[in-house]
Amino acid sequence: MTSRFTYESLRSALGQHPFRFYERVTSTQDLAREWALSDPDLPAGALVIAEEQTAGRGRQGRVWRTPPGTAIAFSMILRPHLTPEQLPRVTMLGGVAVAATLSPLLGDALALKWPNDVLIRGKKVSGILSEAVWEGDRLGPVVIGIGINVRVDFSGTDLANVATSVETELGQRVSRHTILANLVGHLRDWSHRLHDPALVELWRASLKTLGRRVTVYPQLDGSAAYEAFAEDVDDNGALIVRLDSGEQRRILAADVGLKESPDP
Repeated sequence: MTSRFTYESLRSALGQHPFRFYERVTSTQDLAREWALSDPDLPAGALVIAEEQTAGRGRQGRVWRTPPGTAIAFSMILRPHLTPEQLPRVTMLGGVAVAATLSPLLGDALALKWPNDVLIRGKKVSGILSEAVWEGDRLGPVVIGIGINVRVDFSGTDLANVATSVETELGQRVSRHTILANLVGHLRDWSHRLHDPALVELWRASLKTLGRRVTVYPQLDGSAAYEAFAEDVDDNGALIVRLDSGEQRRILAADVGLKESPDP
């Protein structure tokens, strides 16, 4: 099978799973949203896959670029029955699915970082973004976008200390098609179990953030960063931290930096 994505190679890897493939796009999220809204009968699980993505979105408006032939970039359309408070379950779904896909290759070197990053030995290898479409006060389709660095070379760049790739960490080539097919299978399976407590428990167990001192960078109110101890996450994805004063806080929207080593 060719190492590049083509419609034919993806059809072979994904079987009858519905997808659209593009050689080059700005963002698979935008195309997936448009597809979902234009076709109300489109089944949940349909994919938009790109060989190259020039302006993929991360959290807080960050850009996730995908050079051709080096990464996996796609968006999956879901039609979940969730309340607004439960929407972070979709991001949990992405984290659990990526972990299930990459852990057989990387073992304990792989971990999740709250709320939506996947790390190998502390460096980011994958990001997850879920975006909901609201039709009045009713939840419409939800699009989950996932990017995985497979053979991106960060050496000599300003990202070398914070980002990595699957092949860099393994020291050998892997098949992007196999990783994609396995990941789609895990997403499909867990998308039917968004209300299952096992999803939250698997996500919680994979979080490198818990049991660590962290720096919290609030995003909503513009308040100053502060340090705390990450104690837990709740069923709707909020991070529970405890300040040195003893005050406990529930965080929904923030960036979190990990301290160098866990607290004893």
